[in-house]
Amino acid sequence: MVRSDDLSQIAIDSLRERICVLDRRGAIVLTNRSWDAFAHSSGGDPRRCGRGANYLEVCRTAVGRYSEGASEAGDAIDRVVRGVTPHITLDYQCPLPARTAWFRLSAGFVPEFQGGAVVSHSDITERAMLAEKLRCAQTNYAALVESPVDAATVVTADGMIHYQSPGSDTVLGYHPAELAGHAIFEFIHPEDSSSFSRLLHECLGEPRGWHRAEIRFRTRSGSWRILESIAHKALSSPESRIVINSRDVTEQRQAENALRERQSALRRRREDLEWLVARLFRQQEEERQRTAEALHRHLGQRLAEMTLQTAHPASYPADAARHLCALRESVTMLGDELRRMADGLRPTMLDHLGLAVALRTYCEAFTLRHKIQIRYFHRGVPSRLNRPTASALYRVAQEALSNVTRHADTDHAWVTLSRTGPHVRLSIRDAGAGFDPARLEPGSALGVLSMRERMRAVDGSLIIHSQPGAGAEVVALAPLASLSTTP
Repeated sequence: MVRSDDLSQIAIDSLRERICVLDRRGAIVLTNRSWDAFAHSSGGDPRRCGRGANYLEVCRTAVGRYSEGASEAGDAIDRVVRGVTPHITLDYQCPLPARTAWFRLSAGFVPEFQGGAVVSHSDITERAMLAEKLRCAQTNYAALVESPVDAATVVTADGMIHYQSPGSDTVLGYHPAELAGHAIFEFIHPEDSSSFSRLLHECLGEPRGWHRAEIRFRTRSGSWRILESIAHKALSSPESRIVINSRDVTEQRQAENALRERQSALRRRREDLEWLVARLFRQQEEERQRTAEALHRHLGQRLAEMTLQTAHPASYPADAARHLCALRESVTMLGDELRRMADGLRPTMLDHLGLAVALRTYCEAFTLRHKIQIRYFHRGVPSRLNRPTASALYRVAQEALSNVTRHADTDHAWVTLSRTGPHVRLSIRDAGAGFDPARLEPGSALGVLSMRERMRAVDGSLIIHSQPGAGAEVVALAPLASLSTTP
């Protein structure tokens, strides 16, 4: 027959926990097989962990990295042994030869011994590591949820906000509590409501998919922010909850739009330049044709008459004076025609007398030719400008006045040449029909484009003020730094 003491030993030997029984003085009176095996494998001294050893003294005299925890455990077990506390549980870290382990110490009072306790140590390393991973995951999740870059929203199938992450405070200006319980459609731009409804429908129809949309969300200040949202159905939720992660992409979209507008402007400018080049080639060819016709028709005819007049001088001795007078008139007319042709190509007055005088002469001739009264003023302009700048301003005046005759439908215009701060300023103004500069078609704006390009070539600028029914003003500015005197 097996004695009760043997049965007790067999019972505690069958347990995986490391178990010892202490008497009321704290001495070890019984250990199980797991206790002995662990003490042996970890290099424990049998005099400190075997039968007869006072476990309370072992705990209180422990030294090393974990001695503080051992002393605390000794005090707690002492209270159990004396019956002050019926049961205690402590978790502690223990260094082993091959690894660091976590254990749970449990001690319970044994009234049958009239003092004493049963002490067990359970290996909870795996559980402690899982708890640590869970704690890290929760910390990381909290950091992500509270990130000021993204905002997480949980909505019901009908769009009611069930949860809003703290990130909404930074992204949208709302505290999460201000959004929870409200319909999300209250904050979405009306034009984007259908897109957001479609997003919710897609999440419910395809629960395992990730669905995207861009929506405009009203902030606390009343402005609109563009949110890039990725949504999916929460599969772990028994209800139809949809999780939406949103990122504020307002600045990014504004930068993209600005870049597209810049690209569009560059494309339009390239097209305008292509039109301008084609026009310049055409005008160059027309100018050559006009020059050739003038040389052939006018100058050639005058030269032929002069040749005939001088072919047989002996046949009209009595009329020599009359023939010489006719020859002189022909030579004079020929010179005048040559000067007109030269002025058409480039006014000599511009080089010899300066821009102010050349413009005055041109305005007077323009008034006579087109019956449009040009009132010309100039003040403070240097008498000699460098040739590129003078030519650019002169051609701008020509083009602007030409536009007055074609489009302004008026009989008055004003031309003003002046010095304004660091610039010389040329203004051509009329009180005619006016137009909207922003609505000019590429083909019809070649005159404007040519004026602008002329001013750009001399580091200047061109500004047009006009509106329908209120006339127009073309203002050309050239920097004084480019107005060096040239002989």
